[in-house]
Amino acid sequence: MLISIIIPSYNRSHTLSGTIKSVLQQSDGNWELIIVDDGSLDSTSEVVQKYLGDGRVKYYFQDHSGVSAARNYGASLAKGNYLIFLDSDDQLYPDLIKHLKLINYSDYDFINWQVRKLKGDNEVEIWKPAKLEKIYNHITASFLAGSICYRKEIFQKAGGYDSKMKFGENYELGLRIAQINGLKTKILDKVYLDYFLKSAKRQSADIEAKIQSNQHLYRKHRQLYLKDSLSHGRLIYLFGYLYQQKGNKEIAYEYYKKAWKINPMYLKPMLKVSYLKLSFLIR
Repeated sequence: MLISIIIPSYNRSHTLSGTIKSVLQQSDGNWELIIVDDGSLDSTSEVVQKYLGDGRVKYYFQDHSGVSAARNYGASLAKGNYLIFLDSDDQLYPDLIKHLKLINYSDYDFINWQVRKLKGDNEVEIWKPAKLEKIYNHITASFLAGSICYRKEIFQKAGGYDSKMKFGENYELGLRIAQINGLKTKILDKVYLDYFLKSAKRQSADIEAKIQSNQHLYRKHRQLYLKDSLSHGRLIYLFGYLYQQKGNKEIAYEYYKKAWKINPMYLKPMLKVSYLKLSFLIR
């Protein structure tokens, strides 16, 4: 079975070569690489040209539509039975595909591995798949791009990426996948991805994009959140945090109150309510 590695890229010519090389350096050649240029205005196409001599590497251009649409486009072109979505500023380790073959990856619906997050100034964090909350049916997983290999049929059954999500799109997809009964999963207890947190400003740094994406997430999955007070409270708290970051303390205050009401044992919104109430009194 073939593994299709899909790299969406938008104005990442300065990091894309390293990402492509990390695929070319795989010690097992059972892969194809699909690069989807999401309407880049930089030298992305020129960077990719020098790698197209390898017949496993394919390049496609689309008008700028966002990372989710680019990933879906790449998946629609994929010949592989399994999919890995790799961001254009991250890098796979050379033995990943070899290890996937050793564990007979075709026996599973998705396979996870550990991630080394590089924060700059030599600060490193190891991100491991973990047992997720009730809303994910308590499965053990990580849905971070580059940390998971999906059976293509499972990706399609879940409906692919939601193009309305500009932030948190990987875990929104994971939320839908987690609702599928009888998932067969595998965890590799080893790091196979370098994730560069500060290689460039990601779109997810846009607070308004975060608010809009999470509003869409809440509307779409409201019934699931209503059944899980822990996840529900955390999401409502996140709205409060984002509005506070945006400078709108009044709206933030209302969200923090709501989060505390949803889950009275959740102390963070309680502390925020107390802090903002005091700030309103002394201003």
